[in-house]
Amino acid sequence: MIGEVFPQSKLFKKTVSKSKHLFQVFDAWGIDAMYFTEVLLPNDYSIYIYDTDEHKHYKISAKEFKKHAQFFHFKNENEDHRAQIFCSRRNFVIDNY
Repeated sequence: MIGEVFPQSKLFKKTVSKSKHLFQVFDAWGIDAMYFTEVLLPNDYSIYIYDTDEHKHYKISAKEFKKHAQFFHFKNENEDHRAQIFCSRRNFVIDNY
């Protein structure tokens, strides 16, 4: 799991760089699928993603994320990134600060 979890407020925070972490095919942010399905979704966490490239905050509930999401598993000969779940940025509430 990459990110910070705040169980008492049901909040998951992740900091990303659009140029490095955005799944461009779907214009989507990703989360580790196992962590999402075992922790975030059953407890309907709020998901906050901060993009350091564009200085934008993306917000969505876990249930809304799942509603619009797709699962992918990326592997190459040197790395296995485990399965991830991706949701398009258009489904998030976006704040510019």
